[in-house]
Order: sequence, then C-alpha cells, then structure tokens
Amino acid sequence: MAISCNLNSSRSVVTVYLKDRFGQPIRNLKVEIKGIQNKADTVYHAAMTDAKGLIQFSVQKGEDLSVHVKRWTEESMKEIARVNASLEEISFRLTSPKSLHETHTKVDDPASGDYWRGTYRVKSHDTLTGIARKYHTSVDLLKHVNHLASDLIKIGQVLKVPPVESRKSSTPVPKKPVPKGHPPQTEKDKNASGAPTTTPRNGPAPIIFPVRVRPLNDEGAIYGSEGCNYTWSKPLDSGGHNQARYGARREGGHRKHAGRDLYLEKYTEIVAIAPGIVIKCENFYCGTDQISIHHKTMDGREFIALYGEVHPPSINVKINDRVNQGDVIAKSGVLMHANGTPLRVVGNANVSMLHFESYSGEKGFSSSSILNGTSLPGDYQRRSDLTDSLVFLQEGYRATFLDALPLSVTGSRISITQLKASQKGKEFIKGWEGVFYDDKKENTYYYDDSKGYCTVGWGHLVARKSCDTLGFVAKSSKIPLDKAQDLFDIDVAIHECYVREAISAPLYQHEFDALVSLAFNVGHIAKVAPKLCQKLNGCDYTGAPKEFLDIENKTRRQREYDIFCQYVYNSNH
Repeated sequence: MAISCNLNSSRSVVTVYLKDRFGQPIRNLKVEIKGIQNKADTVYHAAMTDAKGLIQFSVQKGEDLSVHVKRWTEESMKEIARVNASLEEISFRLTSPKSLHETHTKVDDPASGDYWRGTYRVKSHDTLTGIARKYHTSVDLLKHVNHLASDLIKIGQVLKVPPVESRKSSTPVPKKPVPKGHPPQTEKDKNASGAPTTTPRNGPAPIIFPVRVRPLNDEGAIYGSEGCNYTWSKPLDSGGHNQARYGARREGGHRKHAGRDLYLEKYTEIVAIAPGIVIKCENFYCGTDQISIHHKTMDGREFIALYGEVHPPSINVKINDRVNQGDVIAKSGVLMHANGTPLRVVGNANVSMLHFESYSGEKGFSSSSILNGTSLPGDYQRRSDLTDSLVFLQEGYRATFLDALPLSVTGSRISITQLKASQKGKEFIKGWEGVFYDDKKENTYYYDDSKGYCTVGWGHLVARKSCDTLGFVAKSSKIPLDKAQDLFDIDVAIHECYVREAISAPLYQHEFDALVSLAFNVGHIAKVAPKLCQKLNGCDYTGAPKEFLDIENKTRRQREYDIFCQYVYNSNH
C-alpha cells in the first residue's frame, strides 16, 4: 500500500517497519495489530512482514493500537509497542534484539561491495560474552544466529557477527579515496595485505546525529515512504523527491541545494554532533537562523558544520562558545514568508527542519569567513570547500540509532524507602512544568496555570485562586531563582512521599523517577492510578508500567513509560 500525502483524511495510515540488530529487515514475521482497553479482542490487521520488513494498514483516526509479533519458539504473540493513530500518516521502526529469519554472511570478496555481515574466528581465551561485548550485541543474539545450543565455543570456530565496515582479506583491496573532512589512512590502519581493517568502537562515538529523534523524512517514515518520499539519506536522483538532498536544483535550476534537510516536529532540540567552537550565529532563511561550529572530533577530524533553519529565540550559544558533543545548541525553526504566512514545504504542510551543511576546512576556520551567500561563485553559492554532509549524518545516525548499546539495568531493585528522585528525574520534571524567567534568568514570574490557579517557579501551586485575587500580577510579580529552586525541591520531596505511601515493592532508580514525575503531575497516585499501584505492589514490573498509558496527559505518560521501561529520559513535547 503506498502512503499518500493526503493531510485531510479521517483515517490514519500506519506503517510498521521491523529490523534486527544487524539493521536488516525481519521478513515473514507474523504481526497482529490489536485494539487497547475495551477493544483488546479486536484485530485491526494481521499480516506477515514483506521483504522490507514492513506492514501497512489503515484504521480510524484516534484509535489506540498495540503491535504484537509471533514469539520465536511458540505460536503465541507478544506485545512489543503501542501507538495512537492520531495523525493521517504514522510510520515508525522497531528494532528487535533478536532475529527471526535465517542470517547469511557475505563471502569475503572485495569486488562484491560493502559487507552487511561479518565473521569472527574464535581465539584462545575467547568467551561468547566477550565477543558479544566487542561487537556491541547480546549473547542471545549470537547464539541464535549461529545456532548455538549453549555458551560453549571452540578455538578456530567461525561465528557470524554484526556488521563492520570492512574485513581482512587475502586479496588486496583497492584503496578508496578519502572523503573530504576525513584524515588520510595511515599504515597502522592497514593489515599486511594492504586491506583496511575495522576495530569495533570502544567508548563514545566521534560523531553523533544532530537530533535525538529519527527525522520525519527518514526512510519509511511519514515523509520518507513510497508515494511521499523526501528521504534525506538518499543519493541525488535515486527515487522520490530530491528537495531534501545535497545537489538538488533550486530556484528553477539557478543554484543547487548545499545541505541535507532533516524534517522534524517544530522546535525539536538540535545537538552538537562533536566537540567544537562556535564561529557563527547569524540570519539564514525565512525567519530562521544558522549556527556554524568548528568541530574537532576525538579521532582527529576537523571540519565546519552549519546547523541551519533553527528557531532564533531558542539559540543557546554565541560566537567563541565551546560546545561539547550532545549539547543542545538550538531548536528547529519554522519557515515563514516576510508577510508572516507559513512557507509550504511538503504539499500544503509547513514542515520544520534542520538544514545541515559541512565544510572540509580547507579554506580555514575563521569566524570572519563567508560560508554562504549570493556573492559567492558557483552553483551552490557556498564557500568552495563545501562537502556533502551525508558522510557525517550517516556516521552519526549509525552511532545514535543503530550501534547504540541497549540501555540495560544492572543489580537488584532496592527498597523504596532508600530512594529519592535523581537529578535526571528532577530535570525531566522541570522539562514538563511551566516556568517563566525574567530576561536575565535570575527570577521566575508568577503565572496562572491552565486551570487558572496562581503558580510560580516550576509548577509550584501558590493557591487554587488566580494570581490577581492573591495580589500578584501574572508575568510581572516574581521571586528569585534560588527561592523557586527551594520550592521545587520541597514539591519533589512531597511527591516522593506520595510514591512511598502508594508503593511497597522495591524499584530501580529510573522506575522511582518515573513514578515521582507521575505524582508531581497528578497528585496521589494511589487514588489516580490504583491499577498501576496494585500491579506494582504485586511485583508485576511488566504489566504495571502499561497503566501509565491509560492516564490523562498521554504524551507525558508515554515519556514516563519510557523512563520506567527503557531508562530513557526525554522531556521533549
């Protein structure tokens, strides 16, 4: 079924794309899409995944759905995800730590192209656990793809392992040109035959993706699917629309597109892909700004990245600021015409985006150097050391979404009486609570919340009356920031008590943080979420967090669910 760009339908077209940890589609997997709550017995769609690992179906907009897949060893189905069909088009990927289909290894033939599987020959003192750690995978996955009945392995045994960029070969491999912005290959990067070798990454990635979420024009996503294909990661003229890709003709063919556009929800946080120094913060295009950073990666590369079409008021950096990898530098902007009307990006939709460019640095890193503008010669109207930023984006995408280690919890749950909200948990709560600063961010204003109650700081309720009736002027009366912090700490402590009163089961720190956030938002969880408390007190650590998703404020509940189940703190909304 092709996904269209119809934005006025009463139905929702949903695409589910399943991949294994090798990044390959899981084919011929039985999938059922069911209703939630009172419609739990309703199967909206049942199918086998196709060669691309996907299924597509249509339901009435607004339906709450759960995704179920067949287990490995039995015919029963297992729920793996939930989604609300609130949009006309929804597309998401699920990455399984296991693989249902038969895994094949490419022959070590350098003429056959890049490998998508590799092999490892067992050496003395090797263990399956050590090999799994080396290739950033799990023991269970290695056992499954290699058909091992136990953890026992033998010296000389050849195992299938996750992909790496290249392997040693008995046949010399022709030297590939080094992309601009990358260091030249040295002798110690080669084996005796001259073929490049790959060492699995140990520690942080040199480059990460500039956003923490997959773009809306990712392959298979809303704007990256068949029929509405604006995929950012494709080569020019490889199918679909070219407008998000490097080299596409713009303005009737008068110039070429200098970057890669990542379509996003508006005001999505933009992060620095590597350490660096800010060399430019200036106007860009249609009411948005640009930030240019001189990056130096931990593995020795040096280049300039331009982060364009960001929201001007959201910029957190200035020229000469030093940034760390992962620092939030701004948020994605909204393109507007000079008359204040939205710029149409896809059909009639005004889609926010990050416009990402890269420069090799051959022309220097001076903040006074002009990177873009109509005064510059050439098709791109850019400085001459402009490069296709795809090489950096793909590397960052791989590190952020494909090679990232699963977040696992070690150790045993501890008594709830010993737990307090962590700093990460507190920052998560702050991200959801309204707060209004003065210009210098030294004070916070009083304001009326959504119910008309007087509030100050991070959601601290002054009284169930308006500010005006209490003698305060909303958005004018204020308190010092340290006083607001004291009030916030007191509020957190109160809601920690609510959790301890309701829950008797031991918890991990992140599970406790999720519950404190819930309490901070809804109050006494024993009254508001009795099923959650009942299941948790029965040590049902799988069933209990699902109750988050049945409580009001669904977006925040989903984020709390992610903390509880996946140790992911994300306050974006």
